[in-house]
Amino acid sequence: MVENSNMSRSAVVIDPDYLKHDPGQFHPERPERLKVLLDLPKELDSQSFALLPPRAALRGEIEPCHTSDYIELVRSTSEKNRYALDGDTVTCRDSFGIGLLAAGGFLKLIDSIEASEFQNGFALVRPPGHHALRDRAMGFCLFNTVAIGAHHLKRHYGVERVMIIDWDVHHGNGTQDAFYQDPSVLYLSTHQYPFYPGTGAVEEAGSGKGEGFTVNIPLPAGCGDGEYLRVFEEIVMPIGAKFRPGWVLVSAGFDPHRSDPLGAMNVTEQGFGAMASMLLDLAERYAGGKIAFLLEGGYDLNALKNSVIAVLRRMEGESEPQPPVGIGGEAIQPLVRKVLDFQQKYW
Repeated sequence: MVENSNMSRSAVVIDPDYLKHDPGQFHPERPERLKVLLDLPKELDSQSFALLPPRAALRGEIEPCHTSDYIELVRSTSEKNRYALDGDTVTCRDSFGIGLLAAGGFLKLIDSIEASEFQNGFALVRPPGHHALRDRAMGFCLFNTVAIGAHHLKRHYGVERVMIIDWDVHHGNGTQDAFYQDPSVLYLSTHQYPFYPGTGAVEEAGSGKGEGFTVNIPLPAGCGDGEYLRVFEEIVMPIGAKFRPGWVLVSAGFDPHRSDPLGAMNVTEQGFGAMASMLLDLAERYAGGKIAFLLEGGYDLNALKNSVIAVLRRMEGESEPQPPVGIGGEAIQPLVRKVLDFQQKYW
């Protein structure tokens, strides 16, 4: 494993400091989630992957997504051993700093890809971010890392079309909210519905100039590889192709895995790998290969590690047989048709 070798095609951001965010005993978003991934760099091909150490985000880099009062509230939790920002989101003294390190790690990955040091990458960071609202923590999330990344691309690099695909089992309400009126960011979400946080209906499609640039695909519990790949083939990929993104960001939550204790889906490691492969192809066609994956949820440790490995292998260029789309996929064809019928006036 080499560090920052420009021989490598992909970068992986990971660091032991991410273990320092500790929401308390028995909390699902526990340090062990990152601990099981720390040895991954040693297992990766150094010709394909390089380790990219994170940096902390500056306040000015997160302020486009969060109010100053909210940032100060999270900072103030550094003075307390434990603080509950909401019923699910608990901090310790290190959490504010690690939240900045999570956002900054993703920004450093984006910067390195923009500088042509790497073609793509995966930020294995915590805490997750896609539930965090402009002025409120929510669902284990402090700062909305993927939204911060999209704003960074727009402000610093002038990227005109950013596509965010969120395959976490929970709807990314914070990310949706951040770009609900913004036509420069296409937000697509596959999620279990109805489920926490209660948002993400088909009819939530954006407002004002952003109408049509939010695409929600609310899936019933029990969906597996066939259903997810059918949705990707019939909705995500065609709409993504029409949008023609200059960049692709992936909120990669692995809680749709069949073993996850919080979700009720049946996706396998191979399913995540196949979805990643499709998105890599989309980025190759329209964005010069520029795609960054970001860790969101995933709470079964073995499933999390194996699923991350499956995505990394696809980034490495390894080809595996895709699970047949037709197995079980027909069951959600009415939902696919509903989404396409609703979206046809936009796409």
